[in-house]
Amino acid sequence: MSLPIRIYRAQTDGALQFVEANQTFDGAKARVRELGRLWPGEYIIENEETGERVFIDTGDERKN
Repeated sequence: MSLPIRIYRAQTDGALQFVEANQTFDGAKARVRELGRLWPGEYIIENEETGERVFIDTGDERKN
């Protein structure tokens, strides 16, 4: 079974670094918050099935 939600971290050169996959969007968002405490930055959560992307900047928690 493949996990349809992918988490990426934006690199300074604009490239996306794959971090991990998750079963649900809510699970991925919680995981990004955990990761952001250790490695603040911009993360992208992508639904592989629909192509929808959500951008989360862990450096500014008011946006999340």
